Amino acid sequence: MIRLLKCELIKMRRRYVFLSLLAVTAAGLVFSLYGDYSGPGSGFTIKNGWLLFLYQLPLVNGIFFPIAAAVTASRLADAEHKGSAFKQLFAAEKRGRIYDAKLITGLVTMLLSVLIYWVVILVFGIAVGFEGEPPMGLYLRYLACIAAPTAVIYFFQHGLSMLFKNQAASFFAGVIGTFAGVFSMFLPQFPALRNSLPWGLYGAMQFIGLFGWTQETRYEFAYFEMMHTEPAAYAAAAVYAAVFYALGKYMFCRKEI
Repeated sequence: MIRLLKCELIKMRRRYVFLSLLAVTAAGLVFSLYGDYSGPGSGFTIKNGWLLFLYQLPLVNGIFFPIAAAVTASRLADAEHKGSAFKQLFAAEKRGRIYDAKLITGLVTMLLSVLIYWVVILVFGIAVGFEGEPPMGLYLRYLACIAAPTAVIYFFQHGLSMLFKNQAASFFAGVIGTFAGVFSMFLPQFPALRNSLPWGLYGAMQFIGLFGWTQETRYEFAYFEMMHTEPAAYAAAAVYAAVFYALGKYMFCRKEI
């Protein structure tokens, strides 16, 4: 397996996979961090910035990280599909080990991008002067709540990318799922909808809510508070990960080349 992982790292470097992933992550950061932090209306943001990020960012994560997963899985698998290299690989190594090696390579790369995103968020909050120290306990929980759905979605995207030679199929499946997940975040009255969609888990695991905001008073009486997170969201993530891995590997090992 170590030999296979080294080969995947070499191929990944030549395909600029991590560079592509960094580009998507950077776009997500620009979208996440853009705002007024010094104008006359920035008082609420500076005072409540740490919790404001925890409230706002799950929606951004639900848009950019699924797209990043689709791009990463597609580029890793496309290297073998284009040159019909799977036939050669199957002659030298078991299919299951090839599937696992590519999965580990892509998953570690995705989680590294999640970590980079998280660190930049913390550094940015300190740089613009958010009041108080970063609540590290909450932010470590937030890190886990980004990493878990991202890993689940990557299992799904990896399976599709390894099965279909035309990577448009896996990419469009990811885009449709992303839109469905974002849509579910605007329907908090239907928690079962978010829990039933892998892409909706970003919203299902959100644990900070905004209360007291109205169109008339806006942020005058607004405040943030911890919300109850249904255990079903974490159970769904574990079940989805296991099913996507087992089903994807099973179908790939029986795929005709």
